[in-house]
Amino acid sequence: MPSYRVTVDIVDVRPGVPPQDVLPAAEAILAKTHVVEDRLLDVADPASARPRPQVHLRFAVPSSERHSEDAEAQAVVRLLVNELDAFARCGAWLLRRGPGRRWTPVASGGTT
Repeated sequence: MPSYRVTVDIVDVRPGVPPQDVLPAAEAILAKTHVVEDRLLDVADPASARPRPQVHLRFAVPSSERHSEDAEAQAVVRLLVNELDAFARCGAWLLRRGPGRRWTPVASGGTT
């Protein structure tokens, strides 16, 4: 099964949503349809190239053929970002395909 990583910029949380709820919400959304292999919240660093917090999720897509796998991964990320909007306003996102140390960009979207 191919592995994918998605990074989503979190612009801000929705009113009434505690910031610590965003990562578990993202994982739960993705886990409805795919195996989540790893998750991470990267805290913002205004002094770096990463001025906003980011949610990182690694997930698996069932094996088929590369084009179909990539298309499924893109669809699932678009659904994730759409549903995560109930918890946080999302900015830019980047989807990469693994494995190992060489993660190849597949798609990106959102706003910066």
